[in-house]
Amino acid sequence: MSQDSQALINHIEDSMKLPRENGEIVFHTPWEGRIFAMAVLLLEKGMYPWTAFNGKFVQEIGEAERLHPEKDVVSTYYQHWVQAFEKVLLEKNVLTLEQLKTRTHEFSSGQRHHVC
Repeated sequence: MSQDSQALINHIEDSMKLPRENGEIVFHTPWEGRIFAMAVLLLEKGMYPWTAFNGKFVQEIGEAERLHPEKDVVSTYYQHWVQAFEKVLLEKNVLTLEQLKTRTHEFSSGQRHHVC
């Protein structure tokens, strides 16, 4: 990991609480690590500002807590991450809705492995 990537992850960590165990970021399934990496990579490439993503993520968490106070937000952390990521990609015109649907299908079916 480059120093720039580590600095960015440290910045993300300063503004939101990433799930951790023994000090390490926790991903319970491969897709969680993949979506985290996608968001960081596109952020590094300047596709959207951090404040846009962070704002959407906070909205997603807040909405989940409001609608489902009985659910543990930490257990669905990366689901909220995905929702925020998708909204930012669409709002910043990084992808169209059709492109997002196509890429989502490609990633979930194993047809696609790269972000850019």
